[in-house]
Amino acid sequence: MAALKSAPLRQQHESIRKCIDGIRKNLSPLILASNAIEVRQGLTQLFGELGKHLQQEGKDVYPTLAEVEDIAVRQVAERFGLEMKQMFPRLAQFNKNWPSANDIRANGTQFLKEADDILKWLERRFIAENNELYPLLDKLDVANLAATSNPDLKIARI
Repeated sequence: MAALKSAPLRQQHESIRKCIDGIRKNLSPLILASNAIEVRQGLTQLFGELGKHLQQEGKDVYPTLAEVEDIAVRQVAERFGLEMKQMFPRLAQFNKNWPSANDIRANGTQFLKEADDILKWLERRFIAENNELYPLLDKLDVANLAATSNPDLKIARI
């Protein structure tokens, strides 16, 4: 059986979560200054992987779910898409505000607050995508696979 469309997206979530964990281990006022280079490198990796992830979602998730007949499915996809569209400038601004380890060291308290907010949001987002958005994509994949395997089988589109 072919892998479901959400499988690579879920794997990307796990990879991004590892980046988040690597950053979080340094998010303490006591160690941030000495590990600011590692934190900035972690942010670079995080935003690189997040960018690839968002591109894949834009290609595989939102267009696919936008074509589904079920309005409730389309509404969920639209809600997730709108939320990310609204949050993206904040993510980009956070990354822009902390371009170097020196900037992180210079205002560690502010960095810690902003980083915690951003990382918590990303973690909540990944949980919601895994639990609410991607199952819709997988259900559509399973229905399409069943219809392809057995053209006589009548499947109600989600």
